[in-house]
Amino acid sequence: MKMDDAALKRKRPGWDEYFLKFAAQAAARSDCIRAQVGAVIVNPRRKVKGTGYNNSPVGVESCLARGYCYRIAHNIESGTRYETCRSIHAEQNAIIQAGEDNCVGSTMYLFGHNHVCILCRRFILNAGIVRVVLQKDFTTDVEEIDPLGWREEL
Repeated sequence: MKMDDAALKRKRPGWDEYFLKFAAQAAARSDCIRAQVGAVIVNPRRKVKGTGYNNSPVGVESCLARGYCYRIAHNIESGTRYETCRSIHAEQNAIIQAGEDNCVGSTMYLFGHNHVCILCRRFILNAGIVRVVLQKDFTTDVEEIDPLGWREEL
């Protein structure tokens, strides 16, 4: 059976694009009103070891379910006063799901943010993740980060 020209010319996505789309899909599960963020942890052999999205802890009513976000209502700037947020960050949920043994030497893909907060930087470093690839949305550039560079900032 001969393949048509369109099938032969299709472009396969690169690994970073592929896993960022996984992270974007995870972000769709977020129950946060303010930001929808997804994370995927991938080991050096390109096997998914954990996924996460920002959401409230198990058994805790989310802002989405309540129809109200304290941080939005009180104009709390992004990246500050984390104790006022009901959600666990996507990065933290992915690390919890994967477990530390599956994180060491891995790459984390993040979709929905253009930065990694100080709390999640600590989680990522402690879990042994060696590379972070992030993209705010499909119109922005992909950024690659070496987490070891954060050590000086912490």
